[in-house]
Amino acid sequence: MFNMLQDPLIGLLDGLISGAIAFFVVLLLAFFYRFFTNEKLPTFIGIAFGLGFWGFTGGLIDIFQQPTVGGVIRILTVLIFVVWGVNTGDKISSEIPQKGIDIIKGIRSPNKKFTKIKLPHQRLIFDIALKPKVPNSLKSELSEREFTLPADLPQESIIKRVKRRLITDWGLGDAEIELSQDGKISHFSIAAKEEGLSVILPTGKIAIPIECKILPSNLTIGDFVTIFMENKHVIEKTEVKGIDVKNKVITIFSDPNILKKISNSRARLVIALPISVPKPPALSVEDESGVIEEFKTDTMLNSLIGVGVEWKAAREIVDRIQYKLCKLDPPVSKQVIKKAIFEELENENSEAAKKLKKRRIWK
Repeated sequence: MFNMLQDPLIGLLDGLISGAIAFFVVLLLAFFYRFFTNEKLPTFIGIAFGLGFWGFTGGLIDIFQQPTVGGVIRILTVLIFVVWGVNTGDKISSEIPQKGIDIIKGIRSPNKKFTKIKLPHQRLIFDIALKPKVPNSLKSELSEREFTLPADLPQESIIKRVKRRLITDWGLGDAEIELSQDGKISHFSIAAKEEGLSVILPTGKIAIPIECKILPSNLTIGDFVTIFMENKHVIEKTEVKGIDVKNKVITIFSDPNILKKISNSRARLVIALPISVPKPPALSVEDESGVIEEFKTDTMLNSLIGVGVEWKAAREIVDRIQYKLCKLDPPVSKQVIKKAIFEELENENSEAAKKLKKRRIWK
């Protein structure tokens, strides 16, 4: 019985002694490797060094050729100690403060000719506010990409060079980069190139600049506004496509026929609308020749304002007419619409209704 246990016990004892020595050797190796490179020693290298240091290289071949229980236990025990030594040395080194004696710092940080700047992961690449967004495919391509730069560059030069590479090689419109004290990117946001108006202008629309007396504070591109012109024309709920704050000019996309109605006239009032403003239901209109077109809200609204109806009351009348006529089978004839307008306006303002009957309310 004792003879059967003798080989495993000897292998275990020998493994403990060998493993203890290998543990301290590999611990020192992992400690200094982490200290100088700021990276963890690969476990495979630690195992190879630990076994090689204790002279196991040739012994492994003999064990594989003539395996014994004691030999296997010896190897496994040493492996456990070696892996333990790698992890322990790395942990101890990582807990040492980075700032220390100048001599040690000089040894740890030898003069390097180059440094690497690594972009953050895709989920940490942000969009620049109020600028065109970059597609996710490009963010994925830039994710964790590295740039090699001279190590003696100041942070401002590093930021400029990386930004120039991004704009030149990847066609970005702009990039915002912030570096931490250790030279790593702490904030990274990008934007696509600004597109010209001709690219985004819908078919049948034109871009119209409108000079305004005053603009709402913090008005931005994409806001919806209602514009009251000095000649009493009203542009109902239109999206702002461009802003020149200095000259108080906004740009909108609209039908070409609007240009004649607002030419040589400035905007006396611009009202920003909330996002929650509901879009009126669509209403198709058929004229006497059989041509079908969309219900012209702006034309109707301006006609009511032109006969003395306040804007708010005119807006309510137009909305009531639009919702009422949407219940009819489309398209609705212009005569039916005119009749509905006169009836609503008669109840609201009889004098204005008389004035409206004398005008052509549909152009």
